[in-house]
Amino acid sequence: MGATQAPNTGRILDYWLGGDHHFSADAEAATAFSALFDGFPEVFATLRRFIGRAARAAAEEGVAQFLVLGSGIPAQGNVHEAVPGARVLYTDIDPANIELGKAILRNTPDTDYTYCDAADLGSLDRRVAAMTLDLSERLAIVMVGVSVFLDDDTVRKTLADCYDLAPEGSVLVADFDGEALESHPEVLRILDEGGEPLHLRRPERIRALLGPWALSDDGIRPVDAWRATPAGAGPTFMYGCMARK
Repeated sequence: MGATQAPNTGRILDYWLGGDHHFSADAEAATAFSALFDGFPEVFATLRRFIGRAARAAAEEGVAQFLVLGSGIPAQGNVHEAVPGARVLYTDIDPANIELGKAILRNTPDTDYTYCDAADLGSLDRRVAAMTLDLSERLAIVMVGVSVFLDDDTVRKTLADCYDLAPEGSVLVADFDGEALESHPEVLRILDEGGEPLHLRRPERIRALLGPWALSDDGIRPVDAWRATPAGAGPTFMYGCMARK
């Protein structure tokens, strides 16, 4: 693919997951970050597996449609692949991701990709959304890989807006970056200088941001331990949870 696009988190993740929907700038950025910490590909593979388990858990509760915020690339085990036959609307703010996503989903029924700023759910075109989702019926809102770029007030408002959007019986699937990156200050410095400071959080801080969403009995856990056997103990890169309305 072309080299004109600036690196994007979603496409960097696609590169780490072994996909081919990224640009040379994304591959270069992924290689540079891996040089700082070679565990990043597995960290994000673990996060993608969490998305799959959580999406299937929502489906087991009878939820058959998903609104995905900050989607990145809809491949490599993303929601519609984890729950075949579900109605899935992916959203992002990056035009290249939307274009790539639409191409990937072209032959997949009941899926689409459109613009939405996760920090402003009012930017979601309800007319376009209605072509894939029925917003009067239960749905799962998946917000993974988003909150780390948002401050507490914005996350709190976004999750409150998600709650208002979702009908009774809907679920939220979310992740929050944990404390492990504190051990990699060079990564934090580079992102901060690039205008993308990261917000790292522990469970007690995360819980306070959920507002009226009711946590499932799983609680807030490291993503590799959410309904799974963790690979080992250590600082947490990402925490995950599912909550209900």
